[in-house]
Amino acid sequence: MNATTEDRDESAQPATPARNAEELAMQRCKRCQLLYTANKSTSALKLTYCSFLCELGDLGFSMQGLEHMERVPKTAVATTEVVEVEEPEFSASGAII
Repeated sequence: MNATTEDRDESAQPATPARNAEELAMQRCKRCQLLYTANKSTSALKLTYCSFLCELGDLGFSMQGLEHMERVPKTAVATTEVVEVEEPEFSASGAII
């Protein structure tokens, strides 16, 4: 009996994955330029920012905060008063040189 593997084709082995294949699937954060995986991002904009803090720092607000914002009624805006403050006038004799 022959114990060789003549019936198996060894030339059709699967190609080994590229060394940096994981880096190709990773996103780069718009703010901090770090590589991250989108499914682990805490940001609402997962394909743009690696974390909630990068989203907040870059935009100045978060998408969750924007979704929960409420508009101020126009009556409340119209009732606010603008108060002008008079600035003191300086005379030439009182100026320190």
